[in-house]
Amino acid sequence: MRLVRDGDEQEQAAASGVDVVGRHKRLVRRTALVSLLTLASRIIGFARESMAAAIFGDRSAINDAFVTAWRVPNLFRGLMGEGAITTAMQGAMTRIDHERGEDAGRRLFQATLRTVMWSTIAVTLFGIALVVIVPDRMPITGWSWLGADPAPVRELTARLLPFVVFVCGAAVVGGALQVRGHFLAPALAPVVMNACWIGALVYTASHFGWGDPDGESAAERFTRHFDMMRMLAAFVLGAGAVLFLVHVPPLARCGLWKARAGVPSAPRVPTREVWAIMKDTLPLALGAAVFQINALISGFLAEGLLTNGGPTVLYYAARVQQLPLSLISVAATSAVFPALAALGQVGDRHGLKRLHEDTHLAIAFVAIPATLGLLVFAGPVCAVCFGHGAFGDEGVERTAAALRWMTLAILPAGATGLLARAHYAIGDFKTPVKIAVAMLFLNTILGVAFVAGFGMDADGLALATAITAWGNLAWLAPHLERRLSLPGLPGPGGPSGLFPRLVRVSGCAVVAVGLAVLVRRILGGAPDSAAGLAAAIAVALVVYMTCAISIGLPEARHLWRKVRGG
Repeated sequence: MRLVRDGDEQEQAAASGVDVVGRHKRLVRRTALVSLLTLASRIIGFARESMAAAIFGDRSAINDAFVTAWRVPNLFRGLMGEGAITTAMQGAMTRIDHERGEDAGRRLFQATLRTVMWSTIAVTLFGIALVVIVPDRMPITGWSWLGADPAPVRELTARLLPFVVFVCGAAVVGGALQVRGHFLAPALAPVVMNACWIGALVYTASHFGWGDPDGESAAERFTRHFDMMRMLAAFVLGAGAVLFLVHVPPLARCGLWKARAGVPSAPRVPTREVWAIMKDTLPLALGAAVFQINALISGFLAEGLLTNGGPTVLYYAARVQQLPLSLISVAATSAVFPALAALGQVGDRHGLKRLHEDTHLAIAFVAIPATLGLLVFAGPVCAVCFGHGAFGDEGVERTAAALRWMTLAILPAGATGLLARAHYAIGDFKTPVKIAVAMLFLNTILGVAFVAGFGMDADGLALATAITAWGNLAWLAPHLERRLSLPGLPGPGGPSGLFPRLVRVSGCAVVAVGLAVLVRRILGGAPDSAAGLAAAIAVALVVYMTCAISIGLPEARHLWRKVRGG
């Protein structure tokens, strides 16, 4: 996006420009804050999903409809909160802060927020109308893409779509706060929203009953679950409003609500600049959030191709997989992108490359042991998280099978998000989009082939997602390396490159997970023993950190210094 300025604006830029790089010097502390709050949000989200599993079970057509419907607004959450609007606005706002001053950046933020709110209201109304009129079966193919019970999917999608307005507004506000160096509210908001959601589940279950009444027929259970989901959908919209409102108080403190005292008022932001941000939204969405779009496609494939419970177990497997992915991959990417944008704005390619590679190593430091651990302990993890109440053993096995394949996407999905944003920081918006579109088609083809052609269950859709995640990484990484290959900097094969460090991280992970398996076998117990699983995880964490520190991995030593207060 190119910003056009007249002579007066250029004079103002010289007088009021801001050190946009200096805002982002405490990246490790900032990333730790975002990661810890993201972890808290995911843990509370786990409690939410575990409660829903106990209430609705692993064969509820209504719960299938709800998780399928929820994927639509949740996609916008992934795109806007972790990609499109946030990324586009952060780049433009960083540039304007640097060139024209903070008040000009404030005006751009406010104009963007107004445009996004009105646009998402229009999109929501259009989406609701579309949900009403689309056919139950796809033209030509005759595929029942909404499943055997399309009515609940339609109604719940229409009820949940207004969440888009709240989540996109929260994304814009949170992105602006991050540009100004304020990361607490954007990371805290999902924690508060998930807590509200749990309260809604407790109230709904208390009102309709926690279990299935004796003698209840399948039709009666279908009707009762549908009424419960209608009530829950209303509460979810309230949680969305809370998600947005948590961001409001910090706006005044950082000067985004109104101009600071003594700061000259900037000229009104031209409409073309706001629409330039909106224009960048679509390619950014496809490039930065290909993993979320693939997940949406997989969800609708599950609704249309799998038996009852298929969409539910695929969704729950994804929720487990997203815990390590969000802990460092998404959190680190969100925390680092403003600094990447700032380095790209001032033309510091050397600094951008170093920050990009350091962040990849930080992602791998958590992603590799998490991948190996979830691959080995998929069964016990799913049993402990979901194997209670109405959720039976068959549901646990189906979820674990999908999770095993889905864990293989943790590392490439996190790395791809960072690679896409690094491309944006240097002004390349086309390459991530081209690759993303190709991966979307590949994911759909593979998903249909594995389920319809090879008779696989939810694990086939998970396998398709993992393959396309690695394909996206394999295609995108070499292109960025060519763009950032600068004299005087070692490449990936050099002494400070990625490969040697990845080998060392992998070795530590193998030792840690191997000892964790041994400890769990010694302790014995049932597969759904939370104590045995917790002991194995604790052993793995201690062994992994000990190995990493002993062989001198910088990420481990730096983390240990922070823990000791150094």
